[in-house]
Amino acid sequence: MKKLILLIFLIQSFICNAQFFIGNTGRQVKKVLAEKKIDFTEDFLSEKTTRISWLKKDDFQMIWVLDINDKVIRQTLISENENGINNFVKWFNKDFVVISPTKWRNYSRNLIYDIELENLFGEYIFTITIK
Repeated sequence: MKKLILLIFLIQSFICNAQFFIGNTGRQVKKVLAEKKIDFTEDFLSEKTTRISWLKKDDFQMIWVLDINDKVIRQTLISENENGINNFVKWFNKDFVVISPTKWRNYSRNLIYDIELENLFGEYIFTITIK
């Protein structure tokens, strides 16, 4: 039970900051991660896109996809443990507008964020985009 409460606390505190990176720059993402002393990696996805990744071992992975202008265009959240998906769904159901059992919406900073649970090649992931 203590682990579950700690996991939910960590996820909530992180997602509250991280979800708002869409539309910001990669430089802003890296600054916040560095301030929080979070290790991350950077890679090229293609000639026109890059990504910043943060792996919280045994908990989750967060990936920000950036366009050629260093703007965050997509964010992906991947649970690294079996029950993690359920914990994220419970949290999203509580704090965001429920659109369907696999879709949520958040209205913040004059933007609309769509969150969707998708099955990508047998792996469940959450994608966060601006509507």
